Amino acid sequence: MKVEVNDIQPEGLTVSFTDGAAAPGDLGPQVEAITEPPRAELRLERLDELVTAQGSYAAGLVLSCSRCLGPMPFSLEGEVDWSFRPLPGEAPDEQHLAGEEMDLSFYRDGVIDLAQALRDELGLALPMAPLCRTDCPGLCPVCGKPLQEGRACCASDNVDPRWAKLAQLKKE
Repeated sequence: MKVEVNDIQPEGLTVSFTDGAAAPGDLGPQVEAITEPPRAELRLERLDELVTAQGSYAAGLVLSCSRCLGPMPFSLEGEVDWSFRPLPGEAPDEQHLAGEEMDLSFYRDGVIDLAQALRDELGLALPMAPLCRTDCPGLCPVCGKPLQEGRACCASDNVDPRWAKLAQLKKE
């Protein structure tokens, strides 16, 4: 959803939208599917060129477990407090921001892309290493199949030559 800054009246603007165009790759590499498209309810206010957006968001996703690679349902809900300013004349790669400007987002040509801001927010809210459960055993190191309760499914008596000396000490 894109909003023109000039459409935001002095009393503000309330918007609700669903980002049906969002793809799993737009949110992060751990996202396999989107079960409930990202949606947001925002209150926009403008003070000259500064636009603030406050509200809430929600989305339903399917993530990949970082240990067993299995699918896991995941719901995201949260609050947002964004600030937008127009992009200065310099090229975006040349932009230098002061400490207090690090929380700013920029808009171009008087148009704010709220859908992209929501996708960015969701990507930051996702866990870096999602787990289907805290005691997920992961995959068998030999065949790559999911482990059952921590037991390897493939017997392997082969000792890595780098650890052979330690294996001898264990036997003694």
